[in-house]
Formats: sequence, C-alpha cells, structure tokens
Amino acid sequence: MSLSTTMLRRHTKIAFAGSLHFVTTVTMVRGDWFINDVLCENILKVFEGYRSKHGVHCLGYVLMPDHLHATLYQESEEAAVPRMIQGFKSLVSQKCRPAGYPAQALWRPRYDDVPLPGPNAVRTRLEYMHANPVRAGLVDAPDAYKWSSAGHYAGVEDKIVRIESPW
Repeated sequence: MSLSTTMLRRHTKIAFAGSLHFVTTVTMVRGDWFINDVLCENILKVFEGYRSKHGVHCLGYVLMPDHLHATLYQESEEAAVPRMIQGFKSLVSQKCRPAGYPAQALWRPRYDDVPLPGPNAVRTRLEYMHANPVRAGLVDAPDAYKWSSAGHYAGVEDKIVRIESPW
C-alpha cells in the first residue's frame, strides 16, 4: 500500500525524504502578541536557526500576530520537520515570550502539519498564507507585510529566513 496524502490527517507528523509540509502553529491565547518588530525579528531568527539546524528547506512563511504558517520541504528520512517545529516552539517560549502574555504555555501543544502532494499544492498554500495579512487588514498587498516571504517572491531578498526551493 502506498502512502496517500488523502489518508493522512492534519495532525499526523509525516517525516520522510521528499515530503512537503504546510505547518501552522498557534499561540495558546489568541491576540496581537507578535507585533513588536524586535520580537518578530527574534522569532524569525529562531525559526531560521532551527530550519538550518535540521536541514529543512523553507519555501515560504508568514508570522501573524498569533500564529505562524510555513511551507517546508524535508529532504532527509529522519523526522526533521517535527523536530524543527518542536525546537522552534520551545526556544521561542523561553526566549521570545511577548510582554504581557498570560502565565501559561505560549503555544498550543499540537501544530497542524498538512502534507502537500506537489508543487501546485505548494503554490496554492503560498498564495493562501501570503494573503493572510491582507485578509486580516494588516496591509493592502501581500508583499507589503514585513514578516512574510511574500517579498521574496516579489524580488526582495529575505534578510532573516532563507527561502529556497529544491525544484
């Protein structure tokens, strides 16, 4: 029996060579927590550090005020994406906790990991997540949002997170 992405559930942590992931992690308490420029930059530096450490390719991301979306590609057989997200959430909780956040866990224990079947699904997810700040009323155009890879796709180099595609 072959692996079918239609059989996988969104909380199933897939981890095999060549897997494409659309991950979302959300704060325990929803709100405008990630709006400070220094805090957002530090969170994305942690994200990039764990992305690099685990050898995961980031195809795109957006850091919203209370959640993060990322489209990732895993080359290795090991559980790189789950380990990356676990480490990222742990260090952000310790080192990048927003001022005024309640005395409880920063992130929800689980995160969504939606398997993507190929490049067309990646493109659809990139468009969805890059439009997220526009739908939230934060900016008028996706590439105007500072904490997103949309600028990379508009020709502006991302200074914090390395955006790359294995294709």
